[in-house]
Amino acid sequence: MTEESEGDKRFNDLIAISIAFLASFMALSAIKSGNLDKAIAQTQAERIDNWAWYQAVRVREDMGDYELANLQRLERNTRDASERARLATEITAQNAENTRIEQRKNEVQNLARRSESDLAAMQPINDQYDLSTALLSIATALLAICALARVRWLFWFSLIPAAAGVIIGVMAMARIAMSLGPLSAWLG
Repeated sequence: MTEESEGDKRFNDLIAISIAFLASFMALSAIKSGNLDKAIAQTQAERIDNWAWYQAVRVREDMGDYELANLQRLERNTRDASERARLATEITAQNAENTRIEQRKNEVQNLARRSESDLAAMQPINDQYDLSTALLSIATALLAICALARVRWLFWFSLIPAAAGVIIGVMAMARIAMSLGPLSAWLG
């Protein structure tokens, strides 16, 4: 068995340091990505809840409109002045209720749209974490092959997906969305 040359030892050390750096960055990215996944799930649940609440308020709005139309019909068909006055009071109250319901409907609709907007903003960042992890995994595999085969050019080649993975991961951590185009659709 031959003793390892000083150049080979430094080369192996460089590979080991690179793998350790990439593994550490991937671990940090996994934590951040996991937190983003939880935030996406929570926002998705809020979006669903808000739209369900919106639908419930819409039903209530429709019921209020029907009630108002019924009261107005009764008022038109009633000849008794006291009954007409009572119905007029109920119509006024129902109009106020309908206005309140419409305001609530608009509030809930805005909440649902905000949840959708938040979700749309998070999705590209989540895709960036996925792409970053894929590139860093490829780089780590190439570095492992490089260590076994002792091919120096492969080390330098492995730095391309490593650098791209780190840059995309740092952008994701900084919440700088980057368009991945068709790649995003393919990853999703």
